Amino acid sequence: MAISHVLSNLEAIFGGMNRLAAVALFAFFISLITCIVVIKLSQKFCFFIDRVDSDKPQRVHTFATPRAGGIGIFLVFVLFFALFVREFWSFYLVTGAFIVFVSGILEDISISVSPKTRLFLQVLGTAIAILPTGIIIADLSPVVVLPYLIGAIFSIFGIVGVCNSINIIDGFNGLAAGVCLMVLGAIFAGALINEMYFVALVSALLFGGIAGFFVLNFPAGKIFLGDGGAYVLGFLIAVLLGILTQQGERTSAWFGLSVMIYPIWEVVFSIFRRLASNFSPVQPDRRHFHMLIFLALKRNSLTSVLIWFLNLPFIVLSVVFMNDAYILIGLSAIFIIIYTLMYRIFKAQV
Repeated sequence: MAISHVLSNLEAIFGGMNRLAAVALFAFFISLITCIVVIKLSQKFCFFIDRVDSDKPQRVHTFATPRAGGIGIFLVFVLFFALFVREFWSFYLVTGAFIVFVSGILEDISISVSPKTRLFLQVLGTAIAILPTGIIIADLSPVVVLPYLIGAIFSIFGIVGVCNSINIIDGFNGLAAGVCLMVLGAIFAGALINEMYFVALVSALLFGGIAGFFVLNFPAGKIFLGDGGAYVLGFLIAVLLGILTQQGERTSAWFGLSVMIYPIWEVVFSIFRRLASNFSPVQPDRRHFHMLIFLALKRNSLTSVLIWFLNLPFIVLSVVFMNDAYILIGLSAIFIIIYTLMYRIFKAQV
C-alpha cells in the first residue's frame, strides 16, 4: 500500500504541536537512557568498544569509546511503530530499516563484514522498504520524470548512497548527529507546510532520538553513533525526503539534494578524489574534508561546529525556497564551489 495520505489515526493521537513535542521528548529520554545503559555495559563488559589502538585511518579519539549510540535511536523508531502504527505497510518499512541497521551494527560489535556484503544488505533493506510501500523517487521535475522501473532503481541506490553519506561524515563529536538534526528540522518544517503529519511525526521522533544521543556525543564524545546508527539514520532521512518531495505539493524533488548536499557531496567528491589517486573508492583515508579541518585546527568539537555553520545557511535557504527547483539546484552548486575551495585551502595548510 502506497503512503499517499495522512494517517488519520496518528493525526488524531498526535495532531497538535504540543503532542509533536511530546513525541520528541519521549524519543529523547528513551534514547538518552539507552545510550547511558550502553555506555555502562560497554565499560563493564568491553563490547561495542572502538579502541584507541585500532588501525582505522579516520580515528581521532584518544580513549576507548562505545560506538553503539545508534541503538537508542533505532529503538525509539521501532517502539513508536510497534505502539502506534499498525498499518501493514509499516512492517515493510521497519523490516527494511532493521536490515540496514544490521549492516552496520555487525561491524560495531567487531564482526567483520565486507563492503560488498554491507552494500547487499543495504540494497535489500531499501528494496523491502520502498517497493511495497511505493516510496519511489521518480519525479525530478523540471529536469526529468523517470519511468517507474528506472525510478525504483534510482531510489534504491540513492537511498543507499545517503546511508553511506551519513556514515562517511560520522568521525567527530557531534558532526553527523548535528547535521542530521538540522536536516530533520528542515524536513519537519516542510512536512508542516505540506500538512503531511506522518512525516512531521517521524521527523520529530527521530529529532528527539538523535538529541538524546547528541548530549552524550557532543562535546565530550562519551559514545559514538557507530555504523549501525549512521546507516539507519541516513536510510530514514532519505525515506522521509522521498515521501515529502514526491507527495508534498509545495516541495520540489530537489529539496532533498539541497538539504543533504554536504554529506552527499562528501561521498561523491571522495569517490572521485580516490579514483584520481588510484585508490579504492571504498577504502577509508584521512583526506576527508572534516579530517583536513581537524588537522588544521587540532580541535575535535570545533571541527564539527565549523561545518555546522557552513551547512546551516544552505539548509535554511532550502526551506525558504523548497518549491523552487532552480534555486535549490543553484544552492547545491554554490555549496559545491565553496566546499571545493575550502578543501583546497585546508589541504594546502596540512
